[in-house]
Amino acid sequence: MDKAKVALLVGASNQPGWIHEIVDWLRREDLYEVAALLVAEADGLRQGQSTPWSSVGLGPVARLENRILNTRHRAQLATRELTESVPAGIPLLRLTLRRDENGELAPCEDEALAAARELGLDVILVLGLPAVRGALAGIARRGAWLLAHSEVAGQADVTHAGFWEVYQRADHTTVKLWRLGAVEQDDVLLDSRSFNTEPFWLKNRARALSLGNFMLFDTLRAKDRDPAPAPAAGGLQIHTAMALPKPAQWDGAAYLARQAWMISGLVLRRAMNRNVTWRIAMCPTEREQMVTSAAAVLEPPKGRFFADPFVHTHEGQPYVFFEDYCFRERKGKISVATYVDGAFKFLGTVLDLPYHLSFPFIFQYDGATYMVPETCGNRTIELWKCTEFPLKWEIHQVLMRDVSAVDTIVFSYGKYWWLLTNIDRADGTSHCDELFAFYADRPDATTWTPHALNPIIRSPIKARNAGIVVGGDGGVIRCAQTQGFLHYGKGVSLNRIEELSPSTYSEAEGPVHYPSFLRKPFASMHHWHHHGGHTVFDFAFME
Repeated sequence: MDKAKVALLVGASNQPGWIHEIVDWLRREDLYEVAALLVAEADGLRQGQSTPWSSVGLGPVARLENRILNTRHRAQLATRELTESVPAGIPLLRLTLRRDENGELAPCEDEALAAARELGLDVILVLGLPAVRGALAGIARRGAWLLAHSEVAGQADVTHAGFWEVYQRADHTTVKLWRLGAVEQDDVLLDSRSFNTEPFWLKNRARALSLGNFMLFDTLRAKDRDPAPAPAAGGLQIHTAMALPKPAQWDGAAYLARQAWMISGLVLRRAMNRNVTWRIAMCPTEREQMVTSAAAVLEPPKGRFFADPFVHTHEGQPYVFFEDYCFRERKGKISVATYVDGAFKFLGTVLDLPYHLSFPFIFQYDGATYMVPETCGNRTIELWKCTEFPLKWEIHQVLMRDVSAVDTIVFSYGKYWWLLTNIDRADGTSHCDELFAFYADRPDATTWTPHALNPIIRSPIKARNAGIVVGGDGGVIRCAQTQGFLHYGKGVSLNRIEELSPSTYSEAEGPVHYPSFLRKPFASMHHWHHHGGHTVFDFAFME
Protein backbone atom coordinates (compact mmCIF):
# COMPACT_ATOMS: atom_id res chain seq x y z
CA MET A 1 0.00 0.00 0.00
CA ASP A 2 1.34 3.43 -0.97
CA LYS A 3 1.95 5.72 1.94
CA ALA A 4 0.22 9.09 2.12
CA LYS A 5 2.62 11.99 1.60
CA VAL A 6 2.79 14.68 4.27
CA ALA A 7 4.70 17.96 4.07
CA LEU A 8 5.54 20.15 7.05
CA LEU A 9 5.33 23.93 6.66
CA VAL A 10 7.36 25.65 9.38
CA GLY A 11 9.00 29.02 9.93
CA ALA A 12 12.57 27.73 10.38
CA SER A 13 14.47 24.45 10.50
CA ASN A 14 14.98 24.86 14.26
CA GLN A 15 11.73 23.79 15.94
CA PRO A 16 10.38 22.85 19.41
CA GLY A 17 9.96 19.30 20.59
CA TRP A 18 6.20 19.09 19.98
CA ILE A 19 6.86 19.39 16.23
CA HIS A 20 9.55 16.71 16.48
CA GLU A 21 6.89 14.48 18.12
CA ILE A 22 4.72 14.89 15.03
CA VAL A 23 7.62 13.92 12.76
CA ASP A 24 8.43 10.88 14.90
CA TRP A 25 4.77 9.78 14.81
CA LEU A 26 4.66 10.10 11.01
CA ARG A 27 7.81 8.02 10.66
CA ARG A 28 6.37 5.23 12.84
CA GLU A 29 3.01 5.07 11.06
CA ASP A 30 2.68 2.56 8.23
CA LEU A 31 0.21 4.81 6.39
CA TYR A 32 2.35 7.95 6.17
CA GLU A 33 5.68 9.32 5.09
CA VAL A 34 7.27 12.74 5.48
CA ALA A 35 7.57 13.83 1.86
CA ALA A 36 8.92 17.39 2.17
CA LEU A 37 9.98 20.11 4.58
CA LEU A 38 8.65 23.50 3.55
CA VAL A 39 10.33 26.46 5.24
CA ALA A 40 8.44 29.75 5.05
CA GLU A 41 10.55 32.83 4.36
CA ALA A 42 8.99 36.12 5.40
CA ASP A 43 9.64 38.82 7.95
CA GLY A 44 8.80 37.82 11.51
CA LEU A 45 8.21 34.12 10.77
CA ARG A 46 11.40 32.51 12.02
CA GLN A 47 9.81 30.52 14.79
CA GLY A 48 11.88 28.62 17.30
CA GLN A 49 15.14 30.56 16.86
CA SER A 50 14.43 32.70 19.92
CA THR A 51 11.86 32.95 22.66
CA PRO A 52 10.43 36.48 22.81
CA TRP A 53 9.09 36.19 26.36
CA SER A 54 11.24 39.03 27.66
CA SER A 55 9.98 41.41 24.98
CA VAL A 56 6.48 41.23 26.45
CA GLY A 57 7.41 41.04 30.11
CA LEU A 58 6.89 37.29 30.46
CA GLY A 59 10.55 36.35 30.86
CA PRO A 60 10.41 36.15 34.69
CA VAL A 61 7.17 34.15 34.46
CA ALA A 62 8.69 31.64 32.07
CA ARG A 63 11.85 31.22 34.12
CA LEU A 64 9.85 30.61 37.30
CA GLU A 65 7.32 28.23 35.80
CA ASN A 66 9.87 26.25 33.80
CA ARG A 67 10.99 24.77 37.13
CA ILE A 68 7.65 23.04 37.73
CA LEU A 69 7.48 21.37 34.30
CA ASN A 70 8.19 17.67 34.07
CA THR A 71 10.85 16.27 31.74
CA ARG A 72 8.40 15.54 28.92
CA HIS A 73 6.94 19.05 28.94
CA ARG A 74 10.39 20.63 28.93
CA ALA A 75 11.28 18.50 25.91
CA GLN A 76 8.14 19.69 24.15
CA LEU A 77 9.18 23.31 24.50
CA ALA A 78 12.94 22.91 23.88
CA THR A 79 14.04 23.62 20.30
CA ARG A 80 16.41 21.66 18.10
CA GLU A 81 17.06 21.15 14.38
CA LEU A 82 14.33 19.30 12.48
CA THR A 83 17.07 17.58 10.48
CA GLU A 84 17.53 15.40 13.59
CA SER A 85 14.03 13.96 13.09
CA VAL A 86 13.02 14.17 9.43
CA PRO A 87 14.23 11.40 7.10
CA ALA A 88 17.44 12.09 5.24
CA GLY A 89 17.14 13.09 1.63
CA ILE A 90 13.63 14.56 1.65
CA PRO A 91 13.20 17.80 -0.35
CA LEU A 92 13.64 21.07 1.54
CA LEU A 93 11.75 23.86 -0.22
CA ARG A 94 11.88 27.50 0.86
CA LEU A 95 8.49 29.07 0.18
CA THR A 96 8.30 32.83 -0.02
CA LEU A 97 5.22 34.21 1.72
CA ARG A 98 3.64 37.60 1.16
CA ARG A 99 0.61 39.50 2.39
CA ASP A 100 -2.21 39.83 -0.11
CA GLU A 101 -4.54 42.80 -0.41
CA ASN A 102 -6.57 41.49 2.55
CA GLY A 103 -3.50 41.10 4.75
CA GLU A 104 -3.55 37.30 4.48
CA LEU A 105 -0.34 35.29 4.18
CA ALA A 106 -0.04 33.35 0.90
CA PRO A 107 2.85 31.69 -0.98
CA CYS A 108 4.33 33.46 -3.97
CA GLU A 109 4.18 31.78 -7.35
CA ASP A 110 7.80 30.69 -7.82
CA GLU A 111 9.93 27.62 -8.45
CA ALA A 112 9.58 26.34 -4.90
CA LEU A 113 5.79 26.44 -5.06
CA ALA A 114 5.83 24.68 -8.44
CA ALA A 115 8.11 22.00 -6.99
CA ALA A 116 5.71 21.49 -4.09
CA ARG A 117 2.86 20.91 -6.56
CA GLU A 118 4.87 18.19 -8.29
CA LEU A 119 5.30 16.15 -5.10
CA GLY A 120 1.75 14.75 -5.16
CA LEU A 121 1.15 15.66 -1.52
CA ASP A 122 -1.82 14.38 0.49
CA VAL A 123 -1.63 16.81 3.43
CA ILE A 124 0.35 19.91 4.35
CA LEU A 125 0.68 20.54 8.08
CA VAL A 126 1.10 24.21 9.00
CA LEU A 127 2.96 24.10 12.33
CA GLY A 128 3.85 27.04 14.56
CA LEU A 129 2.75 29.58 11.96
CA PRO A 130 -0.29 31.77 11.41
CA ALA A 131 -2.77 30.75 8.72
CA VAL A 132 -1.29 30.52 5.21
CA ARG A 133 -3.96 30.55 2.53
CA GLY A 134 -4.09 31.41 -1.17
CA ALA A 135 -2.53 28.79 -3.44
CA LEU A 136 -1.45 26.63 -0.49
CA ALA A 137 -5.02 25.39 -0.04
CA GLY A 138 -5.01 23.59 -3.40
CA ILE A 139 -1.60 21.91 -3.39
CA ALA A 140 -2.38 18.79 -1.29
CA ARG A 141 -5.26 16.36 -1.89
CA ARG A 142 -6.62 16.72 1.67
CA GLY A 143 -5.63 20.38 1.99
CA ALA A 144 -3.46 22.38 4.36
CA TRP A 145 -4.18 21.86 8.06
CA LEU A 146 -3.44 24.33 10.84
CA LEU A 147 -3.23 23.52 14.55
CA ALA A 148 -4.47 26.54 16.50
CA HIS A 149 -3.30 26.29 20.12
CA SER A 150 -4.34 29.87 20.84
CA GLU A 151 -7.11 32.21 19.80
CA VAL A 152 -5.05 35.37 20.12
CA ALA A 153 -5.80 37.44 17.02
CA GLY A 154 -2.87 37.76 14.64
CA GLN A 155 -0.58 35.55 16.71
CA ALA A 156 2.31 34.33 14.57
CA ASP A 157 3.46 31.45 16.79
CA VAL A 158 2.39 29.31 19.72
CA THR A 159 4.69 30.99 22.23
CA HIS A 160 1.85 32.44 24.32
CA ALA A 161 -0.70 29.66 23.85
CA GLY A 162 -2.60 28.99 27.05
CA PHE A 163 -1.64 32.29 28.71
CA TRP A 164 -5.00 34.07 28.55
CA GLU A 165 -6.98 31.07 29.82
CA VAL A 166 -4.85 30.99 33.00
CA TYR A 167 -4.86 34.77 33.29
CA GLN A 168 -8.68 34.88 33.06
CA ARG A 169 -9.18 31.75 35.23
CA ALA A 170 -11.10 30.03 32.43
CA ASP A 171 -12.42 26.55 33.27
CA HIS A 172 -11.28 25.11 29.94
CA THR A 173 -8.66 25.71 27.25
CA THR A 174 -9.57 24.90 23.64
CA VAL A 175 -7.39 23.66 20.76
CA LYS A 176 -8.66 23.60 17.17
CA LEU A 177 -7.65 21.90 13.95
CA TRP A 178 -8.52 23.82 10.75
CA ARG A 179 -8.43 22.96 7.07
CA LEU A 180 -7.39 26.24 5.50
CA GLY A 181 -9.21 27.60 2.49
CA ALA A 182 -7.94 29.93 -0.19
CA VAL A 183 -9.64 32.70 1.79
CA GLU A 184 -10.63 32.82 5.47
CA GLN A 185 -14.32 32.32 4.68
CA ASP A 186 -13.45 28.89 3.24
CA ASP A 187 -11.71 27.60 6.38
CA VAL A 188 -13.30 24.46 7.81
CA LEU A 189 -13.05 23.37 11.44
CA LEU A 190 -12.01 19.70 11.43
CA ASP A 191 -11.83 19.21 15.19
CA SER A 192 -12.14 21.19 18.41
CA ARG A 193 -11.23 19.79 21.82
CA SER A 194 -10.60 21.23 25.24
CA PHE A 195 -9.04 20.36 28.58
CA ASN A 196 -9.19 21.63 32.13
CA THR A 197 -7.10 24.77 32.35
CA GLU A 198 -3.95 24.24 34.38
CA PRO A 199 -3.16 26.79 37.12
CA PHE A 200 0.20 27.74 35.52
CA TRP A 201 0.78 29.15 32.05
CA LEU A 202 3.68 26.99 30.80
CA LYS A 203 2.00 23.81 32.01
CA ASN A 204 -1.21 24.92 30.31
CA ARG A 205 0.74 25.60 27.12
CA ALA A 206 2.35 22.16 27.24
CA ARG A 207 -1.10 20.56 27.70
CA ALA A 208 -2.37 22.45 24.65
CA LEU A 209 0.55 21.20 22.57
CA SER A 210 -0.02 17.59 23.69
CA LEU A 211 -3.75 17.72 22.95
CA GLY A 212 -3.15 19.32 19.56
CA ASN A 213 -0.83 16.49 18.56
CA PHE A 214 -3.36 13.83 19.61
CA MET A 215 -6.07 15.65 17.62
CA LEU A 216 -3.82 15.65 14.59
CA PHE A 217 -2.93 11.96 14.93
CA ASP A 218 -6.58 10.94 15.35
CA THR A 219 -7.59 12.89 12.24
CA LEU A 220 -4.71 11.61 10.14
CA ARG A 221 -5.62 8.02 11.00
CA ALA A 222 -8.83 8.53 9.00
CA LYS A 223 -6.69 8.10 5.88
CA ASP A 224 -9.34 6.45 3.76
CA ARG A 225 -11.86 9.24 4.20
CA ASP A 226 -11.70 12.99 4.27
CA PRO A 227 -12.22 14.29 7.81
CA ALA A 228 -15.73 15.54 8.43
CA PRO A 229 -16.14 19.11 9.69
CA ALA A 230 -16.68 19.42 13.41
CA PRO A 231 -20.36 19.88 14.39
CA ALA A 232 -21.45 23.50 14.27
CA ALA A 233 -24.52 25.27 15.50
CA GLY A 234 -26.15 27.12 12.65
CA GLY A 235 -24.10 25.70 9.77
CA LEU A 236 -20.47 25.71 8.68
CA GLN A 237 -17.94 26.99 11.15
CA ILE A 238 -15.55 29.61 9.85
CA HIS A 239 -12.26 30.54 11.47
CA THR A 240 -12.67 33.69 13.52
CA ALA A 241 -9.96 34.55 16.02
CA MET A 242 -10.80 36.24 19.29
CA ALA A 243 -9.77 39.86 19.49
CA LEU A 244 -7.25 39.24 22.27
CA PRO A 245 -3.92 41.06 22.15
CA LYS A 246 -0.53 39.51 22.71
CA PRO A 247 0.47 39.74 26.38
CA ALA A 248 2.15 43.03 27.20
CA GLN A 249 4.44 44.17 30.01
CA TRP A 250 1.49 44.97 32.29
CA ASP A 251 -0.13 41.61 31.58
CA GLY A 252 3.00 39.78 32.76
CA ALA A 253 3.08 41.78 36.01
CA ALA A 254 -0.66 41.31 36.60
CA TYR A 255 -0.32 37.58 35.93
CA LEU A 256 2.43 37.27 38.54
CA ALA A 257 0.30 39.16 41.05
CA ARG A 258 -2.68 36.86 40.44
CA GLN A 259 -0.52 33.75 40.77
CA ALA A 260 1.04 35.03 43.99
CA TRP A 261 -2.45 35.61 45.42
CA MET A 262 -3.56 32.11 44.39
CA ILE A 263 -0.49 30.43 45.89
CA SER A 264 -0.72 32.44 49.12
CA GLY A 265 -4.34 31.36 49.50
CA LEU A 266 -3.38 27.68 49.11
CA VAL A 267 -0.53 28.06 51.60
CA LEU A 268 -2.83 29.82 54.09
CA ARG A 269 -5.42 27.06 53.87
CA ARG A 270 -2.77 24.45 54.55
CA ALA A 271 -1.39 26.43 57.47
CA MET A 272 -4.89 26.71 58.94
CA ASN A 273 -5.47 22.99 58.26
CA ARG A 274 -8.51 23.75 56.14
CA ASN A 275 -9.21 20.87 53.77
CA VAL A 276 -11.85 19.65 51.38
CA THR A 277 -13.06 16.27 52.63
CA TRP A 278 -15.23 13.96 50.53
CA ARG A 279 -18.12 12.00 52.00
CA ILE A 280 -21.02 10.05 50.52
CA ALA A 281 -24.78 10.30 50.83
CA MET A 282 -27.88 8.37 49.79
CA CYS A 283 -31.56 9.16 49.39
CA PRO A 284 -34.59 7.43 47.84
CA THR A 285 -35.30 9.09 44.48
CA GLU A 286 -36.51 8.49 40.99
CA ARG A 287 -33.83 7.76 38.39
CA GLU A 288 -33.14 11.35 37.29
CA GLN A 289 -34.43 13.27 40.27
CA MET A 290 -32.08 15.88 41.72
CA VAL A 291 -30.74 15.12 45.20
CA THR A 292 -31.16 17.51 48.12
CA SER A 293 -29.52 18.25 51.43
CA ALA A 294 -32.02 15.89 53.12
CA ALA A 295 -29.98 12.83 52.09
CA ALA A 296 -28.44 10.54 54.72
CA VAL A 297 -24.68 11.06 55.00
CA LEU A 298 -21.89 8.58 55.73
CA GLU A 299 -19.11 10.60 57.39
CA PRO A 300 -15.51 9.34 57.10
CA PRO A 301 -13.28 8.99 60.17
CA LYS A 302 -10.43 11.46 60.61
CA GLY A 303 -7.60 10.85 58.17
CA ARG A 304 -9.83 9.29 55.48
CA PHE A 305 -12.37 10.32 52.88
CA PHE A 306 -15.21 8.44 51.18
CA ALA A 307 -16.01 8.92 47.47
CA ASP A 308 -17.23 7.26 44.24
CA PRO A 309 -20.25 5.42 45.73
CA PHE A 310 -22.21 2.74 43.86
CA VAL A 311 -25.43 1.34 45.34
CA HIS A 312 -26.45 -2.25 44.70
CA THR A 313 -29.72 -3.73 45.93
CA HIS A 314 -29.32 -7.29 47.22
CA GLU A 315 -32.35 -9.18 48.55
CA GLY A 316 -34.20 -5.89 48.89
CA GLN A 317 -31.43 -4.25 50.93
CA PRO A 318 -29.26 -1.42 49.56
CA TYR A 319 -25.47 -1.81 49.84
CA VAL A 320 -23.11 1.03 49.02
CA PHE A 321 -19.61 0.26 47.71
CA PHE A 322 -17.19 3.19 47.70
CA GLU A 323 -13.61 4.41 47.65
CA ASP A 324 -12.17 4.52 51.19
CA TYR A 325 -9.05 6.67 50.96
CA CYS A 326 -6.46 6.75 53.75
CA PHE A 327 -4.25 9.85 53.78
CA ARG A 328 -1.54 8.10 55.79
CA GLU A 329 -1.28 5.21 53.30
CA ARG A 330 -1.81 7.58 50.33
CA LYS A 331 -4.05 5.10 48.53
CA GLY A 332 -7.65 4.01 48.40
CA LYS A 333 -9.34 0.71 49.07
CA ILE A 334 -12.91 -0.45 48.46
CA SER A 335 -15.28 -0.58 51.43
CA VAL A 336 -19.00 -1.30 51.78
CA ALA A 337 -21.82 -0.08 53.99
CA THR A 338 -25.49 -0.93 54.19
CA TYR A 339 -28.44 1.32 54.98
CA VAL A 340 -30.81 0.19 57.74
CA ASP A 341 -33.58 2.15 59.49
CA GLY A 342 -32.52 5.46 58.01
CA ALA A 343 -28.83 5.16 58.92
CA PHE A 344 -25.64 3.80 57.37
CA LYS A 345 -23.92 0.75 58.87
CA PHE A 346 -20.25 0.32 57.92
CA LEU A 347 -19.62 -3.36 57.08
CA GLY A 348 -15.89 -3.43 56.30
CA THR A 349 -13.26 -3.55 53.58
CA VAL A 350 -14.00 -5.34 50.32
CA LEU A 351 -10.66 -4.95 48.49
CA ASP A 352 -7.31 -3.75 49.80
CA LEU A 353 -4.49 -4.18 47.26
CA PRO A 354 -0.93 -2.82 46.99
CA TYR A 355 -2.14 -0.19 44.51
CA HIS A 356 -4.80 2.52 44.67
CA LEU A 357 -8.45 1.51 44.23
CA SER A 358 -11.55 3.62 43.62
CA PHE A 359 -14.76 3.79 41.51
CA PRO A 360 -16.12 0.27 42.35
CA PHE A 361 -18.60 -0.14 39.49
CA ILE A 362 -20.99 -3.04 40.23
CA PHE A 363 -23.06 -5.04 37.73
CA GLN A 364 -24.63 -8.49 37.35
CA TYR A 365 -24.02 -11.03 34.61
CA ASP A 366 -25.17 -14.63 34.25
CA GLY A 367 -26.44 -14.78 37.84
CA ALA A 368 -23.24 -13.45 39.44
CA THR A 369 -22.21 -10.04 40.80
CA TYR A 370 -19.11 -8.37 39.38
CA MET A 371 -17.06 -5.28 40.16
CA VAL A 372 -14.76 -3.18 37.96
CA PRO A 373 -12.76 -1.05 40.42
CA GLU A 374 -10.34 1.57 39.19
CA THR A 375 -6.90 -0.06 39.15
CA CYS A 376 -5.00 2.60 37.24
CA GLY A 377 -2.14 2.31 39.73
CA ASN A 378 -1.55 -1.20 38.33
CA ARG A 379 -2.07 -0.02 34.71
CA THR A 380 -4.91 -2.51 34.32
CA ILE A 381 -8.69 -2.73 34.04
CA GLU A 382 -9.68 -5.62 36.31
CA LEU A 383 -12.91 -7.59 36.69
CA TRP A 384 -13.64 -9.01 40.16
CA LYS A 385 -16.32 -11.60 41.00
CA CYS A 386 -18.23 -11.77 44.27
CA THR A 387 -17.92 -15.15 46.02
CA GLU A 388 -19.78 -14.23 49.21
CA PHE A 389 -21.85 -11.04 49.19
CA PRO A 390 -20.88 -8.39 50.07
CA LEU A 391 -17.36 -8.80 51.52
CA LYS A 392 -15.60 -11.59 49.62
CA TRP A 393 -14.36 -11.10 46.05
CA GLU A 394 -11.82 -12.76 43.77
CA ILE A 395 -10.09 -11.64 40.60
CA HIS A 396 -11.99 -13.02 37.62
CA GLN A 397 -10.31 -11.47 34.61
CA VAL A 398 -7.97 -8.68 33.54
CA LEU A 399 -9.87 -6.90 30.77
CA MET A 400 -7.01 -4.64 29.66
CA ARG A 401 -3.32 -4.32 30.48
CA ASP A 402 -0.71 -1.58 30.23
CA VAL A 403 -3.28 1.21 30.09
CA SER A 404 -3.69 4.37 32.18
CA ALA A 405 -7.47 4.20 32.56
CA VAL A 406 -9.89 5.33 35.29
CA ASP A 407 -13.61 5.28 36.09
CA THR A 408 -14.57 2.32 33.89
CA ILE A 409 -18.18 1.29 33.38
CA VAL A 410 -19.31 -1.96 31.69
CA PHE A 411 -22.87 -2.53 30.49
CA SER A 412 -24.95 -4.31 27.89
CA TYR A 413 -26.43 -2.23 25.08
CA GLY A 414 -27.80 -3.53 21.79
CA LYS A 415 -25.81 -6.49 20.46
CA TYR A 416 -22.68 -5.97 22.57
CA TRP A 417 -21.20 -5.42 25.98
CA TRP A 418 -19.64 -2.00 26.17
CA LEU A 419 -16.69 -0.72 28.17
CA LEU A 420 -16.45 3.08 28.56
CA THR A 421 -13.32 4.39 30.24
CA ASN A 422 -11.21 7.54 30.59
CA ILE A 423 -7.71 6.97 29.22
CA ASP A 424 -4.81 9.34 29.71
CA ARG A 425 -2.82 9.03 26.51
CA ALA A 426 -0.13 11.36 27.83
CA ASP A 427 0.45 9.17 30.93
CA GLY A 428 0.13 11.45 33.89
CA THR A 429 -1.38 14.56 32.36
CA SER A 430 -5.14 14.11 32.86
CA HIS A 431 -7.92 11.53 32.74
CA CYS A 432 -10.68 14.14 32.48
CA ASP A 433 -10.53 15.15 28.81
CA GLU A 434 -11.35 12.09 26.68
CA LEU A 435 -13.80 9.15 26.89
CA PHE A 436 -13.03 5.92 25.01
CA ALA A 437 -15.44 3.13 24.10
CA PHE A 438 -14.75 -0.56 23.43
CA TYR A 439 -17.07 -3.48 22.74
CA ALA A 440 -17.08 -7.28 23.05
CA ASP A 441 -19.53 -10.20 23.07
CA ARG A 442 -19.29 -10.70 26.83
CA PRO A 443 -18.21 -8.55 29.82
CA ASP A 444 -15.28 -10.79 30.81
CA ALA A 445 -13.64 -10.74 27.38
CA THR A 446 -9.89 -10.17 27.24
CA THR A 447 -10.02 -8.65 23.76
CA TRP A 448 -12.08 -5.48 23.32
CA THR A 449 -12.56 -3.78 19.95
CA PRO A 450 -12.04 -0.01 19.95
CA HIS A 451 -14.92 2.17 18.82
CA ALA A 452 -14.43 3.65 15.35
CA LEU A 453 -14.81 7.21 16.69
CA ASN A 454 -12.49 6.97 19.70
CA PRO A 455 -12.31 9.11 21.71
CA ILE A 456 -16.10 9.38 21.59
CA ILE A 457 -16.21 12.38 23.97
CA ARG A 458 -13.50 15.03 23.68
CA SER A 459 -14.26 17.67 26.26
CA PRO A 460 -13.70 17.99 30.03
CA ILE A 461 -17.22 19.37 30.29
CA LYS A 462 -18.52 15.79 30.25
CA ALA A 463 -15.80 13.30 29.27
CA ARG A 464 -15.02 11.75 32.64
CA ASN A 465 -17.44 9.11 33.90
CA ALA A 466 -19.22 9.90 37.16
CA GLY A 467 -21.51 6.89 37.40
CA ILE A 468 -24.31 5.35 35.37
CA VAL A 469 -28.05 4.75 35.52
CA VAL A 470 -29.42 1.73 33.64
CA GLY A 471 -33.18 1.62 33.29
CA GLY A 472 -35.43 -1.40 33.08
CA ASP A 473 -36.22 -0.42 29.49
CA GLY A 474 -32.55 -0.76 28.52
CA GLY A 475 -32.01 2.99 28.46
CA VAL A 476 -28.68 4.23 29.77
CA ILE A 477 -27.86 7.55 31.40
CA ARG A 478 -24.13 8.21 31.58
CA CYS A 479 -23.24 10.47 34.48
CA ALA A 480 -20.29 12.75 33.82
CA GLN A 481 -18.05 15.03 35.83
CA THR A 482 -17.69 18.74 35.10
CA GLN A 483 -14.46 20.35 36.24
CA GLY A 484 -13.58 24.00 36.83
CA PHE A 485 -10.45 26.08 37.22
CA LEU A 486 -8.82 24.75 40.40
CA HIS A 487 -12.17 23.11 41.17
CA TYR A 488 -12.21 19.32 40.93
CA GLY A 489 -15.82 18.21 41.03
CA LYS A 490 -17.63 21.36 40.00
CA GLY A 491 -20.77 19.39 39.13
CA VAL A 492 -22.33 16.30 37.54
CA SER A 493 -24.36 16.01 34.33
CA LEU A 494 -26.78 13.21 33.41
CA ASN A 495 -26.52 12.42 29.70
CA ARG A 496 -28.86 9.94 28.04
CA ILE A 497 -27.21 7.66 25.46
CA GLU A 498 -29.25 7.90 22.26
CA GLU A 499 -27.15 5.85 19.84
CA LEU A 500 -24.30 3.42 20.45
CA SER A 501 -22.92 1.08 17.81
CA PRO A 502 -19.40 0.13 16.67
CA SER A 503 -19.36 3.14 14.35
CA THR A 504 -21.73 5.69 15.95
CA TYR A 505 -22.20 7.40 19.30
CA SER A 506 -24.50 10.15 20.45
CA GLU A 507 -25.91 11.23 23.78
CA ALA A 508 -28.42 13.90 24.76
CA GLU A 509 -26.66 16.43 26.94
CA GLY A 510 -28.31 16.72 30.31
CA PRO A 511 -28.06 19.77 32.55
CA VAL A 512 -25.13 20.07 34.93
CA HIS A 513 -26.20 19.65 38.56
CA TYR A 514 -24.11 21.82 40.87
CA PRO A 515 -23.84 21.21 44.64
CA SER A 516 -25.44 24.55 45.44
CA PHE A 517 -27.75 22.83 47.94
CA LEU A 518 -24.76 22.49 50.28
CA ARG A 519 -24.45 26.26 50.75
CA LYS A 520 -20.80 25.77 51.69
CA PRO A 521 -17.53 27.30 50.43
CA PHE A 522 -15.80 25.29 47.66
CA ALA A 523 -18.80 22.94 47.41
CA SER A 524 -18.05 19.99 45.13
CA MET A 525 -19.79 16.89 43.75
CA HIS A 526 -18.34 14.48 41.19
CA HIS A 527 -20.24 11.18 41.33
CA TRP A 528 -23.84 9.94 40.95
CA HIS A 529 -25.40 6.48 40.77
CA HIS A 530 -28.91 5.09 40.97
CA HIS A 531 -30.12 1.54 41.51
CA GLY A 532 -33.18 -0.08 43.08
CA GLY A 533 -34.92 3.19 43.97
CA HIS A 534 -31.86 4.70 45.71
CA THR A 535 -29.49 7.42 44.54
CA VAL A 536 -25.98 7.78 45.95
CA PHE A 537 -23.59 10.65 45.37
CA ASP A 538 -20.48 12.16 46.89
CA PHE A 539 -19.82 15.75 47.93
CA ALA A 540 -17.23 17.91 49.63
CA PHE A 541 -16.73 21.42 50.96
CA MET A 542 -14.09 23.48 52.72
CA GLU A 543 -13.86 22.72 56.44
